[in-house]
Parts: sequence; structure tokens; C-alpha cells
Amino acid sequence: MLQIGYLLHVICMPKDLQAALQDTASPLFMTAQVYQMLVDSRLLWKVWYIDEHDNIWVEVQFMNDDGEPEFHTIVVDEGTFEKIECDDYVVLDRLM
Repeated sequence: MLQIGYLLHVICMPKDLQAALQDTASPLFMTAQVYQMLVDSRLLWKVWYIDEHDNIWVEVQFMNDDGEPEFHTIVVDEGTFEKIECDDYVVLDRLM
């Protein structure tokens, strides 16, 4: 486990996902929708996991349009977020 002192403010979509958002047949379409939700929400997101390549992951949980819960984890690309200082908290650095 790691201890970090920041939250993420996701400010824009990566270019590859911008294109996928326009193509419902794209295998990245759902990922693009979730990423767009991160941007549109203007929320600050807790980091869930930092992997062995230092990729930052967040958990996204919401009720879909059918009233069903959805659970996603997504890598937040460098350059698409700002780090906002906060009190330290623990994140995963490996998956069990």
C-alpha cells in the first residue's frame, strides 16, 4: 500500500478516447463514456490504485440510465488531470 496526499481533478479527455466517444462501435466507447463522466462531473476523485508502471487508477461507481449500478476502474492519463492537495490516504500499489 502507498500513502498519497492528493485527489484528481480530471480536466479533459485523452485524444484517443475523444474519437472513440463519437463511434458507438468502438471497443473503447464505454471507456470513453466513463472518462467523459469524470471530466463532466467536476468532482475530485480519490486514487484507487497506482500500478507498477505508475499509472493512476480511479474507481467509478454510478447508477446507469436503467437504474442499475455500474462499477468501473479506469486509468487516468497523464496530462488530463490536476493533482489537488489533500490529507494523506492509502491507495493500492498491487492487486491481490
